[in-house]
Amino acid sequence: MAVDAMHIPVVDLSPTADGDAAGFQKVAREIAAAAEQSGFLYITGHGTPQALIDRTFEASKAFFARTDAEKMAISLAHSPHFRGYLPIGGFGDSTERAGDLVEAFQAMPELAADDPDVLAGKPLHGANLWPAGMPGFRETVLDYMAALATLSERMLRAFAAALTVPDDMLLSKFRKPISQLRLMHYPAQAPQSAVEAQGVSPHTDTGAFTILAQDANGGLEVQNRDGAWVPAVPIPGAFVVNIGDSIMRWTNDRFVSTPHRVINRSGRDRLSLPYFVNADYDAVIECLPTCQGPDNPAKYPPLNQGPLVYQKFKRIWPSSAARQR
Repeated sequence: MAVDAMHIPVVDLSPTADGDAAGFQKVAREIAAAAEQSGFLYITGHGTPQALIDRTFEASKAFFARTDAEKMAISLAHSPHFRGYLPIGGFGDSTERAGDLVEAFQAMPELAADDPDVLAGKPLHGANLWPAGMPGFRETVLDYMAALATLSERMLRAFAAALTVPDDMLLSKFRKPISQLRLMHYPAQAPQSAVEAQGVSPHTDTGAFTILAQDANGGLEVQNRDGAWVPAVPIPGAFVVNIGDSIMRWTNDRFVSTPHRVINRSGRDRLSLPYFVNADYDAVIECLPTCQGPDNPAKYPPLNQGPLVYQKFKRIWPSSAARQR
């Protein structure tokens, strides 16, 4: 699937928070149109404090300014739960993404040692790895994740309205989501860098949808139906949202999961904060009743969100998977 237009629509979420029923339905229709036509949209009026977004970018900048040894002390290779630091050139132990010019720190919901799923050894459930000597870093990351979790619920309610299903048909799948925040740093490249010198290679996202904050330097590109790459130009105060593979399955391809990539041609370092919204580990992804019928049968068999994500992570980062007990 690919973008149907040479632009990415902007949707103001404000009516989803002020009790305006007619406004909420209008937002839902706009989100549905974007999800069906391009799989990408910008959202404004999202309610996430700009001060928190700025603080998270500053924490990210400070982390990536540390020495390689300090960052590697919390390498993802040390984590059985795919959390921690990924160095440039090591965005995967396989060759799938080995050439990507990006480094990252990733975290998932913080779970206590006595959490039932942690005690049971359920994949993707455990503790994050936090850098030493960075007061406030952990708190900032967790605050940001909490704010984006709240925003994701607003988006899910809008998706439900757009698909004419009860809220709980989607929200019930996100009681203990295995969502993931990734802080990403793309080093400066020459503006004339070859297309092969990509920060992130073309891909789609595995989960339900992604909420992205990006700095002013640009670099994110979305593929349209003609195969051309459309820049997702940064809009101050706006998030970029893209549909993932899971909601595409839920909607029987009505919503599209669109290929995208990053090439940092700005000549400056680039930072971004993608928050990957994934359903609960045991949530069943199956075609919604309003997205199928006698002339439109379900295209995909039901599957669970967790194993889908876990198998992808195992393929990309087998050294971390080997530590899974």
